[in-house]
Amino acid sequence: MFDLKGKLALVVGAAGYLGSDVCRGFAECGAEIIAADWNQQGLEVLAETLKAQGAAVRCECLDCADPAQTAGLMDSVKNTEGAIDVLVNAVYYRTSKGVDELAEEEFTKANKVNITAAFSLLQQASQLMGPGASVILFSSMYGSIAPNPGDYPEGTAVNPIEYGAGKAGVNQLVRYAAAWLGSRQIRVNAIAPGAFPWNVTDNEEFLRRLRAKSMLGRVGRQHEISGAAVFLASDEASFVTGQVLSVDGGVSAW
Repeated sequence: MFDLKGKLALVVGAAGYLGSDVCRGFAECGAEIIAADWNQQGLEVLAETLKAQGAAVRCECLDCADPAQTAGLMDSVKNTEGAIDVLVNAVYYRTSKGVDELAEEEFTKANKVNITAAFSLLQQASQLMGPGASVILFSSMYGSIAPNPGDYPEGTAVNPIEYGAGKAGVNQLVRYAAAWLGSRQIRVNAIAPGAFPWNVTDNEEFLRRLRAKSMLGRVGRQHEISGAAVFLASDEASFVTGQVLSVDGGVSAW
């Protein structure tokens, strides 16, 4: 089960904390990977790691907020690999500002990355996808629930409004696109991670509060995201579409 041999996966946001683990999981299951990210140095480190494990991977530097760059990547894929079997979009943008400090142009910039670029990537990549292909977008638990300010110790920025608004948009994009692409037998789903902290490991009080929110009494670990992605990419999920799969330790089920 969960054999991805013979599948080409385009992972956008591949150098990120969770995107890199998706690439690892895909590689372990035999997929060929195109890893795309704006972070050239991060891509190089990722490629070195995956190739050392015997994976077939090529890297593309991409600012997905620039539709011309996305179009250029699609032309490259069309001319080199021909078709995409799996698309993953793990890109997001957020500030660390509260509502009162957030400028309108910053909210607009976040929407451009979190919603508009996600739509553009999906629209363009779907032209290179055929029956049985899978699209996996990244949402968040904050696409369906609001962050509780009481979970954030004094001096810790609350998860910002533009992030949750964008992820709620992703949830609807998944449902709409699943209906749109269903007749072509292309599946569209999302993964909604909970707390997978990577930059607050020295904030023990914040981590304590995050653990308390989970039914499992802990936060997510990096390697725990790839299983959901591998499942949704695989033929074992061939009748799963239009869904937002929570990987949040039960936080959103309270």
